[in-house]
Amino acid sequence: MLETKQKIYRINNFRIGGQPGELPTVLIGNIFYKGMPEVSNHREGSFDKKAVLKWIRLAETISEKSGVPHFLDIMAMYPEAIRRYIAFVSEQTNTPFLIDGANPETRIAALDTVKQLNLEKYVIFNGITPKTSQNELVAIKDTGVNAAVAMAFNEFDYSPEGRISILEGSTEYIGLLGMAKKAKVEKILIDTIVFDVPSISYAAEAIKLVKKQLGYPAGCSPANAMYSWKQALKGSVLKEGFAASNASAHTIAQCWGADFLIYGPIKQAKNMIPACAVNDAIIAYYTMKRFGTKPLVKNHPLYKIF
Repeated sequence: MLETKQKIYRINNFRIGGQPGELPTVLIGNIFYKGMPEVSNHREGSFDKKAVLKWIRLAETISEKSGVPHFLDIMAMYPEAIRRYIAFVSEQTNTPFLIDGANPETRIAALDTVKQLNLEKYVIFNGITPKTSQNELVAIKDTGVNAAVAMAFNEFDYSPEGRISILEGSTEYIGLLGMAKKAKVEKILIDTIVFDVPSISYAAEAIKLVKKQLGYPAGCSPANAMYSWKQALKGSVLKEGFAASNASAHTIAQCWGADFLIYGPIKQAKNMIPACAVNDAIIAYYTMKRFGTKPLVKNHPLYKIF
């Protein structure tokens, strides 16, 4: 039980944050990422709609059956592409989604599209970094998107405490929380940043610190490091057990209090959602018996899968 009051945000019909055990961990799958075979042209945003929709529907089905909320992370490298991706996703699902462009031009194009299609309540901007320009902050504010990920990257201090300091700022710099508030972001999600597989330990500890000291929903993306490690394995026997290793890495972050996890390619939903559902149920059972903290939703994995 955390003494600091924990923020809970509603994004469309989903809630995220709170005390451990109150709400299930939100899982976020990457879609339209570089290397996704269903995408034929990343510049134009051409893709196999039927095949992509199949993966979205599979994730939605497993999410509904397990009680684990599932969001999409729309990734793109070019403005025209992200416009097409957003239009497609908004037509096919009511799932909340992150807009995750590789450069400022693409992210601003995404914000413009969100405004044109009146999708503000579904969207999380991903994300605000120490290098986010004033133009992007103004674009977020003008669009009316009020949820964003603050990416707690401190290039001078990689420790968990360093990630807290980059959020809070100092007399020398404004800090990510201050930047988010300038953009009129009311729902701030903290990504504690994973660099490589061993650094998941620091990211997990930073999640714990963020919740303990600041009360914001926090999480990370172990998949970023896990997939880089997978490529290095080549013919290693460890590659055969990658799905288990990947689930294990995400479990570490969950046990340290993660409110959300960006788990990588949406195709892994079939593995990651069930694994995290079991973890959520175990954590909720413990906090309920130990601290009297009951789940806030009736479809929590504790009730859905056992």
